[in-house]
Amino acid sequence: MIKQDYLLRMIQEIISLIANAILNKKKIRQQEWVEYDCLSRQILGFPTVQLMNMDLQELIEQYEGDPDRMGKIELAAMTMLKLSEDIESEHLLQKSKLRQDGLYLLKYVQKEGNTFSVQRVSLIKLLEMNG
Repeated sequence: MIKQDYLLRMIQEIISLIANAILNKKKIRQQEWVEYDCLSRQILGFPTVQLMNMDLQELIEQYEGDPDRMGKIELAAMTMLKLSEDIESEHLLQKSKLRQDGLYLLKYVQKEGNTFSVQRVSLIKLLEMNG
């Protein structure tokens, strides 16, 4: 139980960091991102760059039965959004795909999860407005 609570707090901390950066158009310091990226890799169970080519249904099914399922899916979504922010503009197709996939997963968590997040709602609205 303690391990699960700690894991949930870590997921929420990373999600909050990325959401605040996106909502406030701020950059995450490289050192901070490296630390959170390592934690994300451990929590998700694979390198975060693998998210760039992952099938969304596969990702969702991967966490079936996991008690932290929605948290992990939301973390994957936020990581996709962070990666899309970092991709250079000449890779517009990949940037757009990551952004759309991240938005889809956030909406999935909002609809299917049992938690409400004002931050998540704000981010979804911001992403929808900025298309």
